[in-house]
Amino acid sequence: MQSLIISVIAIVHVLTFLEPVGGYTTNTGCSFPKYSDSAKDYPKLKPFIGKSYTVPDPSGKYVYTVAICGAVNGIDNVGAIQVDTKDSKKPPVILGYYNNADIISGTDWLYLEYLGGHTYNRHCGGEGRRAVIMFTCDESISDLHAQMIILEENNNKSADCYYLFELSHQDICPTKPSSNLSLGSIFIIVFFSLIAVYLFFGFLYQRFVLGAKGMEQIPNYSFWVDFGNLQADGCNFVCRSGENRGPRTYKGVGDDQLDDVEERDDHLLPM
Repeated sequence: MQSLIISVIAIVHVLTFLEPVGGYTTNTGCSFPKYSDSAKDYPKLKPFIGKSYTVPDPSGKYVYTVAICGAVNGIDNVGAIQVDTKDSKKPPVILGYYNNADIISGTDWLYLEYLGGHTYNRHCGGEGRRAVIMFTCDESISDLHAQMIILEENNNKSADCYYLFELSHQDICPTKPSSNLSLGSIFIIVFFSLIAVYLFFGFLYQRFVLGAKGMEQIPNYSFWVDFGNLQADGCNFVCRSGENRGPRTYKGVGDDQLDDVEERDDHLLPM
């Protein structure tokens, strides 16, 4: 990762020798004098704008404060400072101004540089300090766990010295394409896919294993033939209530009853 950061810094240092093509100031305060890029060209920067980070030096001698496109401790245009913890009377050293910034964006990284800080006394040919903030991708780090660190102060050369900070965050990672399918669409696709698999392998089994011919090659053919009747029986069972009654029959006068009447009326006949 450090080799990537150093390579990017080298590219940016080459670009600094190009002539400015106009300036652009974002609504957040950052100005990029060398380029005419707009804020929309750097969507990875937006989640960090206005945030400030306190960065302790590993040696314990200094503490750094870095703000993203905002003022540090209310100091106008100052994006990064260095405070000497051993000497509280010593004024903060300004490492760079956010209204004199440089920026480059990659697929999974973002390079932000503040220029024009306090000049060196004995190093780097007396040039102005610069603070480089390298944003790198780490999907496991969110806002709650994001922490900026300082990797090095590179001042052992005659020019192009810098303070290098790193901030890893999941918002720097490439955006994964999201599916536009709803749950209902996914269910329908899966359902019909299963039906296709069922018909295909069922057909092969019926034809080549069981030796079926014609319509009998359809898997579970007898079940599908009776499917409509099964639905009707199920509806009848669920939707209808009450006991089944047998057909109502008409009880007429039987021959046995007629015989009894004739026997009872015999005395009425004339002799």
